[in-house]
Amino acid sequence: MSFKDILVHVDSTPASRNRLQLGLALARRFSARLSGIHVIPEPNVPPHFKPSVVERIAKIYAKNAREAADLAKALFLEETKDADATAWQSAEGDIAKVLAERARFADLLVLGQNDTENPPIIAAFTIPERVVVDAGTPILVVPTSGSFDDLGRHVLLAWDGSRESARAIRDAMPLLQEAQRVSLVAINPDRQGHMHPDANPAELVAHLARHGIPAKPTEISSDKKSVTDILLLVHAAELHADLLVMGAYGHPPLWEYWLGGTTQAVLERAPLPVLLSH
Repeated sequence: MSFKDILVHVDSTPASRNRLQLGLALARRFSARLSGIHVIPEPNVPPHFKPSVVERIAKIYAKNAREAADLAKALFLEETKDADATAWQSAEGDIAKVLAERARFADLLVLGQNDTENPPIIAAFTIPERVVVDAGTPILVVPTSGSFDDLGRHVLLAWDGSRESARAIRDAMPLLQEAQRVSLVAINPDRQGHMHPDANPAELVAHLARHGIPAKPTEISSDKKSVTDILLLVHAAELHADLLVMGAYGHPPLWEYWLGGTTQAVLERAPLPVLLSH
């Protein structure tokens, strides 16, 4: 198992360069084809404007959209000029929907965190939490700042025994097999209501060992801290992990939306790349 087709979302934000460089590093590591994709969202002009104003706003939108697309393509061509196997894609439509559809033809989709300080020239953010639900492909969410070319030296696995967690770990196998260190953390394994009753971390460690992956298990009591705080602020920081692997939406997405679920909280705050599967 390996990554042979890697797709990177490229937009007009400064963070695009970081995730494009990471995608290129992964493509070289796994001898994969690297594809870049830019999605022009459909114009969303408020209907209460006069027709003449709507037309003027639509022209401004179209101009900004062309500029953003040109910037994205220029960045991709600049960063991949010495790469062997690359491809460029351009599409129009809902960003999350298009990315999820195109990701089905890739082994890994690389997205960026929502960058509130440097928003895109036009329209919406990529909304990774929407993409991962529909893609059927693992996604790698890259923070808005930092260099992550050596990603995967120390991988932190978040384990709760769910189908989503198992899927994420299986999807991360190419990275786990090359990692220098793998840490597995189960938070409140005896008290989490959504944890599978047979979610024995030691069993997963044994399974990984049969794939040549030595992993160290740790069971943590959260006390009053949230799962997000433990994963990001405590465990990942103390262990100096450079990649977090976790299942996305162990609960139905609507529940997580109303309850402020771990998936969304991690995506908003993660200082390290996060590999997610649903």
